[in-house]
Amino acid sequence: MLSNLKSIWIGMALTFSAISVQGQTKLQLSDFKNNGGSWSEVAKVWANPLQSEQILFSEGKGNIILNAPTNKKPGTDIVSSEKFGDAEVTLVYMMAPGSNSGIYLQGQYEIQLLDSWSRVAVKAGDNGGIYERWDDTKPDGQKGYQGYAPRQNASKAPGIWQTLKVHFKAPRFSASGDKIQNARIVSATLNGVTIHEDVELFGPTRGALAGGEVAEGPIRIQGDHGPIAIKSLEVKPFDTPAPEFKNISFQVFPGSYTELPAENTLKASSVGKIGSFDEFVAGLTTSSLSKFEGTISVKKAGNYTFRMAVPNNGLGAIQLENTSEPIQLRQGVTTVEKSLQPGEVPFVIWVSKPTDWTAQGFYLTAYADAMWQQTYSNPVGMSSWSADAILVDTRETPVLRSFIDLPNRTRISHGISVSSQSGTHYSYDLNSNQLLRVWRGIFLDATPMWNDRGNGVSRPFGSITELSLASGLLLNLNNSSVNDEWQAKGYRILGDGSVSFSSQSKNGLELKDQIQVMPDGKGVDRKIELSGSSAPLKIRVVPGKVLTKISKNLFWIEDAGLYLKVSSSDQKPEVGADGIFLPITTALSYSLLF
Repeated sequence: MLSNLKSIWIGMALTFSAISVQGQTKLQLSDFKNNGGSWSEVAKVWANPLQSEQILFSEGKGNIILNAPTNKKPGTDIVSSEKFGDAEVTLVYMMAPGSNSGIYLQGQYEIQLLDSWSRVAVKAGDNGGIYERWDDTKPDGQKGYQGYAPRQNASKAPGIWQTLKVHFKAPRFSASGDKIQNARIVSATLNGVTIHEDVELFGPTRGALAGGEVAEGPIRIQGDHGPIAIKSLEVKPFDTPAPEFKNISFQVFPGSYTELPAENTLKASSVGKIGSFDEFVAGLTTSSLSKFEGTISVKKAGNYTFRMAVPNNGLGAIQLENTSEPIQLRQGVTTVEKSLQPGEVPFVIWVSKPTDWTAQGFYLTAYADAMWQQTYSNPVGMSSWSADAILVDTRETPVLRSFIDLPNRTRISHGISVSSQSGTHYSYDLNSNQLLRVWRGIFLDATPMWNDRGNGVSRPFGSITELSLASGLLLNLNNSSVNDEWQAKGYRILGDGSVSFSSQSKNGLELKDQIQVMPDGKGVDRKIELSGSSAPLKIRVVPGKVLTKISKNLFWIEDAGLYLKVSSSDQKPEVGADGIFLPITTALSYSLLF
């Protein structure tokens, strides 16, 4: 029963990804004031993550915004000419090694941008943190307050593009100018990982623009602390008012229904009017069918999506406008998408509770382009129905066997995931001898595996770099797979984040594959030993096609989001049609940094 309720909850809650991208403002350097000096626009930018200098290298002229402060051109902050209120802000950026910057929403609330690569315990001053407010009148050590650390370190290495997405609600003010509601970070994700949810901002953070909080304010990028590159900065105003359900009347019909009967055969046990759906009381403890009617007040034309669901195997239906289409009761999430004009739109909602134990109430939400998701109804006791995530404790379970789901791949049946105390982890396929993915952050969410009946799947809980190699490990020089069947012989745990895998093929090849998380957590080292053949072969190390040589043995694979470090300059990576390849005869060593 819990799994059914949880799936409804997830389906109703996760809607931001479905919102379209119309109405976005993509900011260029010319859209900012004070945009000279250390700021320029370049075609390409990169870094050496292993050097200590705060340097971003660049070439050409293009659309990448680069801040490269020098003694002659000291860094300065830039402030957008356009001002924004409620908005979705998406920033794709690159940090130099050891560099520091920040993005100020409305010029008032800073989200820190920092090289926090491999840091285990993160604070408010780390990458993605909401910076502290400041009070100089307090004693030293207490001046900073109300800063919020990210939930986990989802940062990538310097010189790799990172994505910060923030849903921001501006403060509200009365007609007389008094603040009546604080600003909020509705949600913030860093590299696909949620790092903040529903954080109230009680006032400006340290270093905010003069003038204080406002209903609309500019985007400000900090430029006086170190180099930063911006691939894109998009601001999407959220200015669509949520529709309102009005004039709600209801009728309750006793009985258990899985299909909608002819309405003239129904006899109501109670009728009434309510101001909101949460005021509704069926007045029955047994099974029932309820009908709600009224109007939806639409303020702005747009494409609106309404979603409803009835928990505990209940059924529901929603109809907008007066149409002759037949209404069908459905289990699970019912979705209705409509293009609506401003005005009053008639609606009908049916809610069927076919069993005595079906909880009272139902889920009802709506969203549209540039509109905050609005919740109109929740079942009684909803919070108790959603299961907490079951996170794997690495101290008790440093290695976990499970099914593994990958993008655009069939399910991995013989997967194993390996953790480290540095916060860097990886997954491996015992059947294909492939390193599947690497990630930084929390180890695994085993909820799908261990909750209710479970499906055997675990999933990473951090910032993932997918390797997702569908072919076998070994390839011939013409890129064809080595036609052989492998059988796993087992694995040995050698230490924290270090496992040695062994397998043997039917044709007599023997493979030893040792993968070790680096002690500083900056990546993984891999050492492959192959016996039983002296033929020259190769392996596909990672997906990607954009390869840049950073130093003698270090290469940046831009579209894969990582670095490849080879053990000698004789190992030359090859760019193929479907990835980056390295040669192997009897042994191969390389490292991935991310």
